[in-house]
This record gives sequence, C-alpha cells and structure tokens, in this order.
Amino acid sequence: MIDGLKLTLTGEEVRRLLDERSQEHQRRAEWWKDEQERTPENPTDDHPLMPDHMCEHEAERHEWLAEVLAFIRDHVDASEVYRLGERDLEFGELLPPKPGGVAQEEYEERTAVGFNLERLNKTLGGLTPRSVMFDEIEDLRGCERERTRDDRASDR
Repeated sequence: MIDGLKLTLTGEEVRRLLDERSQEHQRRAEWWKDEQERTPENPTDDHPLMPDHMCEHEAERHEWLAEVLAFIRDHVDASEVYRLGERDLEFGELLPPKPGGVAQEEYEERTAVGFNLERLNKTLGGLTPRSVMFDEIEDLRGCERERTRDDRASDR
C-alpha cells in the first residue's frame, strides 16, 4: 500500500527541472536589473517605472532562488530514482508554473485576511483613543508581571 501521492522521477529528470527553474529565476533577476536601469524618459502606461528598492529586492530574491535551485541540482545524483511528495515538488519548484490567473487568485486569498485585519485594526484604533489603548496595555503588562511574580513565589 502506498501512503499518499508520490511522484517517481529519475535523478536526471530532477536535475533538468531544477536547472530550468534556476535559469528562469536568473532571467527574472536580469529583467529586474534592467527595470532598475530604466529612466523616467521611457515608462509607458502598460509598463510604468518601478521603484529602485523594489527592483533591487526582486533581483536579489530571484538571484538567491536561482542559486538555491542550482545548489540542489548539483547535489542530486543523476543515476538515482527519487520519490517526491508535495513538499519536495513545491520546494524544488518542480511542478509546471501556475497560470497567471490562478497565481493571482491564490495571492489574493493569502493577503485578503491580513489586509482585512489591518483595515479592522485601523478602524478600531480610530474608535479608541490611543491613550486609552496604551493604558489598557500597561494594565495588562502589570497583571502579567504580578502573575509571573506569584508563579515564581509559589515555585519556591
């Protein structure tokens, strides 16, 4: 009996897929570097100028991912057969890339909760004066300090 879905790939297949993904990240890093070099004279409505810090961050991120995947590739034995689970496939980026719409939908789902919590926090912060919030936080910290002292005293 097999527990879960595992894919069987030769070491050569794993190395080839890792190499493809590493090269793709290297191409993306180069694209971000090119973006950083663009000047205000050449933006378009379809392709606006990106902030330098964003371009630099994305280029560094893709370079790092390319290095990670190349490192893994270099340590995969091409003569072996690998049985890979979902986590292995995701970690090595071995599955085909998601279409843009699917990736966008997942991104929106992941960020929606945080975005809504931030909006709620701002709304509640506007309803409660900061001084009241800080007083309540200090009261809670005082209670926690007392509880910690009581716990230490009872341990003796």
